[in-house]
Amino acid sequence: MGHKVKQSLMSSRIDFFYYAFRNILFISLPLAIIAAIVLTTPHSSTTVSALDTSNLEHLTLSIPVSCTMNITGSDTHFASVVSGTYTPNIGTTTMKTLCNDPNGYVIYAIGASGDNSDPDNAIEGHTDLISSLGSNYNIHTGVYDSSNPTASSWSMKVTAVNGTYKPTLGDYYASGNYVSVPNNWQKVAYWESGIINSTVGSSIQTTYDVYTDGAQPAGTYKGMVKYVLLHPSSLIQPTTLEDAFDSTIGKDHKVDVDGSKYYRMQDMTHEICNTATILGEASQMKLVDIRDNSLYYVTKLLDGNCWMTENLSLDLDSNVALTSDTTDLNNIYNTTTTEYGEYDAGYSKAGDTISWTPNTSTVNTATQWNNNNNAPRSLDSGGGYTDANIGDHGLTGNYYNWSAAIASNNSAPLSADNIAGENRDATNSICPKGWRLPRIRNYVSYDVGENDFANLNFYYNGGKTNTSAGLMAAPVYFVLSGSTSGGFSGRGHYRSSTPRSPTGSYNLNMLGGSVNPSGWDFNGGESRYIGFSVRCIAR
Repeated sequence: MGHKVKQSLMSSRIDFFYYAFRNILFISLPLAIIAAIVLTTPHSSTTVSALDTSNLEHLTLSIPVSCTMNITGSDTHFASVVSGTYTPNIGTTTMKTLCNDPNGYVIYAIGASGDNSDPDNAIEGHTDLISSLGSNYNIHTGVYDSSNPTASSWSMKVTAVNGTYKPTLGDYYASGNYVSVPNNWQKVAYWESGIINSTVGSSIQTTYDVYTDGAQPAGTYKGMVKYVLLHPSSLIQPTTLEDAFDSTIGKDHKVDVDGSKYYRMQDMTHEICNTATILGEASQMKLVDIRDNSLYYVTKLLDGNCWMTENLSLDLDSNVALTSDTTDLNNIYNTTTTEYGEYDAGYSKAGDTISWTPNTSTVNTATQWNNNNNAPRSLDSGGGYTDANIGDHGLTGNYYNWSAAIASNNSAPLSADNIAGENRDATNSICPKGWRLPRIRNYVSYDVGENDFANLNFYYNGGKTNTSAGLMAAPVYFVLSGSTSGGFSGRGHYRSSTPRSPTGSYNLNMLGGSVNPSGWDFNGGESRYIGFSVRCIAR
């Protein structure tokens, strides 16, 4: 249902368009009923006819799975709001599910705003409130922060209705707070098992909020969220990350670590990550890095990438070479083209295998740290926690200067001049094979694009720069692990593959309550020589 409004010169008018797609899929559940009906042809008591016979008729009924999602009570998702104000609870829709599938049901949602917010023009994954004044004035999805509101934003909230069949909310919605409208299919709610055979049904309620900045012009703004009902027996089921590994690699290829079996970090491929459904923590799993048998949580996040959701803790040893069989080593110095000069010292190649031997080893205390812009330096934190409340996700991990992070014994050849002329990031890293460092290609932007950190900040932190709460929460779990300069708590810094200058590099910086997804300076200086944390993304 859509709601058209007239333009007001005194306020911004927000028109929320709710669109539900009811997906009813059928399979056969055979119910065999045998009717033994004896038909007898009349005959005399003294003569038996050769035509006497009996018929056994078989009747088979098929009862299809039928799941329906009905709107049992709805307010119009419409509000006329004054610019510069926050308006929550814009309309309430109750979606009631009735389902005879003994495996239950699941509801997914995705932003689906179109060119004119009409169902026929729904664009799955588009999360703007579309302005009648043009796309430059669209209102982006994001979570409102009353302590420091910035740009205009809107978001959604889902509540499970109490009752016999109260559904479980998906991880993204379980907090009961407003969350950003998802640009990928996100599990909203589910009933794990059992037929819902009551007219009461199993219900959720949805509502929306909006904050309009004082500079937001008057006009009409329309957005849509698409909800889809599925049931497990439809065979259109979400695929967990482990399911994707099972189908692609096979359980027989798991390796043993202390009596338990795990897939390897080095088994990750683009195909595996692409196959998995974005399910938040419901899809997280542990993989083993076979270089040192360290275990890491990994999760497919809303940006569509598979991320490590705890910090890397690999030690470097100047007596032990890392190879491209297990490490993200892709290029070596080419004397003909003079490319990849940062991968000259310490590198060799035998057949298709690239080897790199770091010229320094990982140290154990900060007092042993030797600041150097170009040689690799790494520090073993001892594996402590910055937040024990989140378990292994809160492990500090190791600290790496930029040269160590990009697996270089001399990173000087890769500078800002290289980027300006070639637009090239470092191509190698100490991440496991199949993984890479995040990129910050759109250097100064906080918007979704080629800045991997900015993407996560957009999806999980509403694009805000005055708080890091969304990035530190499930399922991302960035931690304030500190650095080798300025202490090991209260702030977080994460390496990227992107240099800024001969002595600087771009990083994710979380300083106190602020977030800078394109940060580079550290206390007013350059940052290549400082030890920061590392998180890797699947290639």
